Amino acid sequence: MTKMFFESLNGKRISEKEFNIRYAHIESLRVVHPKFSEITSEVTKIHNLSKANVKAEQLCIIGQTGAGKSSIIELYASKYPHVEEDERTQIPVLLVSVPPRAKSPRVLASKILREMGDHFFDSGSEEHMTHRICNYVDKCGIKMILLDEFHHLIDRDTDYVLASASDWLKTFIDKVKIPVVLVGLPESERIFSYNEQLDGRYPNRMVLPPFSYTNKEDITEFRRFLVSIDNKLPLSKLSNLSDPELAAKIFYFSFGVPRYVMNLLKIATEISLNKGQDLISEIELRGAFNRITRSTRPYAINPFENTKFHLMDEIEKEKKLHERLFQSEPKKGKRK
Repeated sequence: MTKMFFESLNGKRISEKEFNIRYAHIESLRVVHPKFSEITSEVTKIHNLSKANVKAEQLCIIGQTGAGKSSIIELYASKYPHVEEDERTQIPVLLVSVPPRAKSPRVLASKILREMGDHFFDSGSEEHMTHRICNYVDKCGIKMILLDEFHHLIDRDTDYVLASASDWLKTFIDKVKIPVVLVGLPESERIFSYNEQLDGRYPNRMVLPPFSYTNKEDITEFRRFLVSIDNKLPLSKLSNLSDPELAAKIFYFSFGVPRYVMNLLKIATEISLNKGQDLISEIELRGAFNRITRSTRPYAINPFENTKFHLMDEIEKEKKLHERLFQSEPKKGKRK
């Protein structure tokens, strides 16, 4: 793969204009996880079937925070922009993010109507809102709905919330008669256990996992991912991020989650640019690590200041420290 062209800084101070251009470039990067293409192909397939008026197929995409779920559907939806016409807005694909702490399906229905352009999106009963959504689906030519952050609808872990959400969703997909793709955290799958009919409508569930580092194939895959990023960074030279020792350190920091990798490299690139450098070294990676707060990993070391770093040894040390902390915490007893 050929490195994208950026002029060499050669130690010179970068101008504010040039810095902004390069920073905007790294902010816009979409680096493809190997699983991206597989999931995108499945989304494309059910979308094409819907456009051909074939019976709707449903899909649920599951992945932990930072795995890249939203990137997949945002990129897909961007290929089908809304088109303003004389008497309607054509919406080939509707992308809706479920609001945090959605109290009920009505809150989600209101958000869907708002994204469709309904000026009275917050008025009417849940049933009336659902009916209006169906009308808009026909009027706007919508062939697929993507519901991101779906776990927000069932954040409150009660039987009533899960049952209510599953009943509404089952009714909703039956009425709109188009694919409704659910995208969320692993706990999203809990909704299917509360409605057998809904469970049957979503047999297709795809998982977007973080990268692993357990065998030769996994390591090669992660290093290829780093090569892809290296070639797209707004620097004139390659940083050799896929070097075996450096890749292991980047994996330790990120545990294979693409968002964490990109956060690290974005800050490291910023540091390099401000120093007039044309590549990232471990010095910049060390500085980037120190600028990132990881509250969930209080015992993580900075691997970029460790010249004798061994991935599995450090993971095991961190694990033991966590276990020791858990065992030392006082157990909460019942109030008397």
